[in-house]
Amino acid sequence: MRGPLSAAFRNLMKALKYIVSIVALTAALTLSARANFIVDQNPDGVKMDIDDHNSGVTDFEGFVGANHPTAPHVDVHTTGKVTTGSGFANIKPVHGETLTQLIFTPENGNLFNGFSFRGQLERAAGGIVTAVVVDNLGNSQTFTFTGLGNGDFQPQGIISLDGETIKSVTLISNFKEVKQIEWIDAPAQAPDGGTTVMLLGAALGTLGMARRFFKS
Repeated sequence: MRGPLSAAFRNLMKALKYIVSIVALTAALTLSARANFIVDQNPDGVKMDIDDHNSGVTDFEGFVGANHPTAPHVDVHTTGKVTTGSGFANIKPVHGETLTQLIFTPENGNLFNGFSFRGQLERAAGGIVTAVVVDNLGNSQTFTFTGLGNGDFQPQGIISLDGETIKSVTLISNFKEVKQIEWIDAPAQAPDGGTTVMLLGAALGTLGMARRFFKS
């Protein structure tokens, strides 16, 4: 009986090794796809034009690169009613309202890998803006921009260095105005030298070996 038990134990250990290998390779592929946004120290993107003069709204549109319906669309939703100019214009709360949040959502989540904005804050904001960026895989990152005062502040932005793109950006503070929104076009996806394909091939190969083992 000792021989068959030892053989069964060895077979069990082999099966576990195959399973661990598959899990490790799958994790490596998953991690390589996660976004990694950072603060953009020198924002320089493409202007977003507001579709029209808007008054007392919480939803409107912007067009990136030209104030024309054929340009890439960005939907904007605000907490607090706002007025806007048309074009590369300001977004301000209407009289008696507070503007505490803006959500920018490109209609195509694969177009842009960077975003920047300017504006002014109410004194109660303490010079702080929080930005929550969601990539097109659903991963989110939160950035806190500080020391912005309550006058016009210089462009603040984020950018991805790993080829991930933006599904949405949410700005949170107590705003006097938000203006000069810019987006950075995502670069064409460059070949990765076959690394991802090699990893995928190794994972599939390991899976094939495991299947043959279990059939034997």
